[in-house]
Amino acid sequence: MTYRHILTLIAVALCATLNLGAQTDVEKADRDFAEFRRIQSAGNADGAAYGRLRDAYAAYRQAIADTRPDTPERQHLRAALRDVFPYLRQAAYYYAAANDQAMVLRFAADYIDLSLLPAMGEDRLNESPGYPVLANLAATNIYNRGDYQNAILYFQAYLSSGDTANRELAFEGLARSYYELRNYDNAVYIAAQGAATYPRNWNMLIVGIESAGRNGNDTHMEQFLEKALAIRPGHNGLLEYKGKMLERMKRYDEAAATFRTLAAANPSSLDYACHLAFDLYNSGVKAMPSDSARMRFQEAIPLLDDILANSPYAVNVAHALAVCYNMTGQTDKLRQANATLTALRAPEVAQESVPAEESAYMPQVNYTPAVSQPVAAADQPADVDINIPIAKAERADTYVMIIGNENYKYFSDVAYAHRDGKTFAEYCRKALGVPADNIRERYDATLSEIREPLRYLEEKCRMNPDRLNIIVYYAGHGVPDVARGTAHLLPTDASGTDFESCLELDRLYSMLDEMPARSVTVFLDACFSGATRGNEMLFAERFVEYEVEDAVAKGKTVVFSATTGKQTAMAYDDKRHGFFTYYLLKSLQESGGEITLGELAERLTREVDNKAFDKKNKHQTPTVNASAALGDEWKSRRLSD
Repeated sequence: MTYRHILTLIAVALCATLNLGAQTDVEKADRDFAEFRRIQSAGNADGAAYGRLRDAYAAYRQAIADTRPDTPERQHLRAALRDVFPYLRQAAYYYAAANDQAMVLRFAADYIDLSLLPAMGEDRLNESPGYPVLANLAATNIYNRGDYQNAILYFQAYLSSGDTANRELAFEGLARSYYELRNYDNAVYIAAQGAATYPRNWNMLIVGIESAGRNGNDTHMEQFLEKALAIRPGHNGLLEYKGKMLERMKRYDEAAATFRTLAAANPSSLDYACHLAFDLYNSGVKAMPSDSARMRFQEAIPLLDDILANSPYAVNVAHALAVCYNMTGQTDKLRQANATLTALRAPEVAQESVPAEESAYMPQVNYTPAVSQPVAAADQPADVDINIPIAKAERADTYVMIIGNENYKYFSDVAYAHRDGKTFAEYCRKALGVPADNIRERYDATLSEIREPLRYLEEKCRMNPDRLNIIVYYAGHGVPDVARGTAHLLPTDASGTDFESCLELDRLYSMLDEMPARSVTVFLDACFSGATRGNEMLFAERFVEYEVEDAVAKGKTVVFSATTGKQTAMAYDDKRHGFFTYYLLKSLQESGGEITLGELAERLTREVDNKAFDKKNKHQTPTVNASAALGDEWKSRRLSD
């Protein structure tokens, strides 16, 4: 027997051993799966049973990767995995009921991973019931862990399902994942696809702008900027980015118009003045010879002169100023400018010489975008308005009612109440995972418009007794009934003296108590002393602040109020929110929505009072009013539960 024959026999024996081992693993998986199904059909499935299911799944998955297509073994394994598939979803739900988030994520990922196996491609498993929910759950959890490469797979799996409930967030997460991996081309592509459908998604537009800036794609950047500026027309960062983009594209007239706006809004900015001056200069050079060129040079002169006064060694500024004097026929000024150039040891500008277009000056372009940072201008987002965390799971059992009353018929407006309500709605949707269909928002609401979402919540709780979590948020005026010592929410069309047209707090709490909800949490960014956010009095004839009797929370209700009885709920003007709402949002942002109500109460009391005293020299101390029936149980509750 030759050496080659010996090697062949060894190889055959080794393959037979490996095949026998694989066959043994599959046979064990068949037994595990059969035992799981027996236990499950008897209604006794538990953690151990689902452990058997996962062992079977892992063995089948490994084996199918090692089998050739069009073999009996492959067909057996495909059939087995098709049978396993719905039970993986069932396992995720089992652990969700047990509040074991790690196991929920494990089985959700298994469920999606199975659908993505090449061998299962023709089975169209992504059309199965519950697929979008688990795909979105896996994607958001893995994204939040910073595993962007795998998050991409699950976001794509969700989008492939055709579901629309979380489609906007999936596009946003997918675009951000590519950005974090520095795959800017794909980030631009996905952001463009998402922005085409959701043109007002600020976070997605910012990802697109940042990514386009990173890969130098000014064509796409212009499209993103156009949409972003439609949302926030006066945004300094966006306008700066636009101006610099137009400079790179040599569209100097448009760049000058952009920086003219910025310079007018920021008159002390030498940088914006410099951009405007050089854009006018460059536009003039490009437009020669024409009267419009002379006009541009003339407009640039005082800007360049001022810049040179602040930066006397800037040779490019001195040279541009000399050219402008020359092109506007100001011989004496040209002579003085040339003297400055000589002092700077730079060549003079010859009289009546014509600058070539290649002499255009390009200010330094900053590719590090500033648009993600909050700007203190009135129409810019505060730090809590952006970078809203994404929930680990959807919470279909939570329902939210939001009232933002800002514009009153008979009283002063409530500063930022719309903004407070809308941003809180965003946190409910993103940070807490509440489906958009579960959120009822009403702005500048009348009494009937306040009662309508309350009736909706009442009906939903009746249909789902002891299963739903209710969140109620109100920003607006409160008003005291001095004769009775009671507090009321003030609809926007109420007179404030006809208390039948107002909603008494005690009545609100009774309505909430009558709902068969699992929990109720109320946030009131209002005061009931007769004062406003601006510290005026609601009624001109009232020169004192009143202290009303606290309405007592009932049943399962916990109420967070912006103030104590005699205090004023004030506005945090720097952040364009109420103090109370700002720190509520900040707490949700920094905790990812996982803060307990006890921790939230401590933080609101401490930080609101401190900041209000710093900014307004007045105390504003939030209070918590929990039903006595709850004891201290409420302190461990989370809005994300």
